[in-house]
Amino acid sequence: GNFEAYQADRVARLGVEGSKPRSLHRKLTRSRALRMNAEQYRRWTQPFREDRRLYALLVWGNKVETYLFYLLYPLLLVLAWVFDPAYLPRAVVVPGLAFAAVSVFRRLYDAPRPYEQLAIEPLIPKDTKGKSFPSRHVFSVYMIAMAWLPFNTIVGVVLLLLGLDMMCMRVLGGVHYPQDVLAGAACGVLAGIVGFYIVP
Repeated sequence: GNFEAYQADRVARLGVEGSKPRSLHRKLTRSRALRMNAEQYRRWTQPFREDRRLYALLVWGNKVETYLFYLLYPLLLVLAWVFDPAYLPRAVVVPGLAFAAVSVFRRLYDAPRPYEQLAIEPLIPKDTKGKSFPSRHVFSVYMIAMAWLPFNTIVGVVLLLLGLDMMCMRVLGGVHYPQDVLAGAACGVLAGIVGFYIVP
């Protein structure tokens, strides 16, 4: 009963009625390995809906991990400025250019969110319309991890592993499809490899 009202309100506020994915995103969404439908999402998230502690862990874990990474990046810049000034320009330019490129692509491609297409109520409240592919949260996590990697290998590897947690939380939260988070991770890693290891 409440879900119908919720979905109707979302349609009214976001104007998402009839929203369709672009061709590439549609193909990825329908692929067997990356498929996520409403029934599957409800099955994945049922434990979180039945246990308030798990639900709180997901919601707060998403927030805490997001803030953690956004604090770790300026910390990296400060440490680079103090201990390795030669690395500082690269640590600023590479993530900056990659972030801008991903942001522009997301806006132009404008893939719909799961809650715009599927009959689901996302666990992570969000009203953003479109701009789902790739996930900028996950991209940022992996881009920051790649920026740490040349400076401190141990920290970089730990952050790369934490990125897997963020990928799961964004999908379980209902704000991204699996292909969105996989693409975000791939963009962050590839940008880091090119910017920090290939470009002289």
